[in-house]
Amino acid sequence: MNRQQITNQKGEIEFRKKLYLQQIEGEKIFDNEFDSAGTENLLKDRMNTTLVRMTKLRDAGIPISPYLEIGAERGQRSLIMENEMEASGAAADISYDMLRSCSNYQKVFNKSKIPARLCCDANNLPLKSNSIPFVFCYETLHHFPEPGPVVEEIYRVLRPGGYFFFDEEPYNKILHFNLYKGSTIYSTQSKGIIRRAFDRFFSTLTCNEVEHGVIENHKITITQWKDALSCFETKDVWLRPSNRSSFGSELFNPHSYLKYAASSLLGGTISGLSKKKAAPINNPISLYDALVCPSCKQSGTEEPLRQDTSLFFCSSCSTKYPIVDGVVFLFAYDKLIELYPDIVRSLKKSDSLS
Repeated sequence: MNRQQITNQKGEIEFRKKLYLQQIEGEKIFDNEFDSAGTENLLKDRMNTTLVRMTKLRDAGIPISPYLEIGAERGQRSLIMENEMEASGAAADISYDMLRSCSNYQKVFNKSKIPARLCCDANNLPLKSNSIPFVFCYETLHHFPEPGPVVEEIYRVLRPGGYFFFDEEPYNKILHFNLYKGSTIYSTQSKGIIRRAFDRFFSTLTCNEVEHGVIENHKITITQWKDALSCFETKDVWLRPSNRSSFGSELFNPHSYLKYAASSLLGGTISGLSKKKAAPINNPISLYDALVCPSCKQSGTEEPLRQDTSLFFCSSCSTKYPIVDGVVFLFAYDKLIELYPDIVRSLKKSDSLS
């Protein structure tokens, strides 16, 4: 299976650093990206959507704590988990700047609690196998060449009987023709109904992220989604060509093959809840107790991490993992040097990594 390359990861970091500068520091970098006020309105909508969805999952008996959010960006959904849902867990993302901005939005939205924040690689999650009961993500898996490898990692860290929820991911449009360049994703420009309809079928998808090397894979096929989720025992996954909940189809064992065929042709968004096969469960552990050394894990072993005041460290390989602005850097050490050389240099000067 294809995996995200280092150039794509560097692109994610660089692009989201620029978003931080525009949306937190007030610099004008992109004409067609939101400013601070627009971002806050967007995040407010996402937080409200998260509250509704997570409340339904909790009321249905899904264990939502401790949780892990993959691709958490600014941590807005994890803020809902910590405060309104009274869950505990971690917001994980490859972007340090997005994760540190969570402190700003904690104040903006007047939240008393903030999630643990892990700056890490979704391809090498720094967590014990079979440890976390609930993992979720929104608009994340399409930033990889295909979702399979990341879903495999999610499945690994889920405890037996644990759940994986994902939403707002794209799947391929078969009925689509690239006749003209459309407006960018999250563009601040408003469009009428007719223009939106034409764009859906005839425009080429554009976004600022792609220019920085970020993957925007809106051509993930239904077969790829099925293969990625096949490891789970139970799967309630939906294809939705339209925002209207009345139109769509189950991905697995559809009740209506006509709706399934229509959904397959039109493309749209995919969401679902999948459960890992249950087994006898030991006493639950906290998320921090589940952390393992990403360098050792990359070598094939899962060694626990210990926490000091300003860092985590591994007793087995002696690697140290810094905490900066409340964000824990948990990359394999060679990857940390490659992705965040300035952080490594700064901390070496202060002897934090010596």
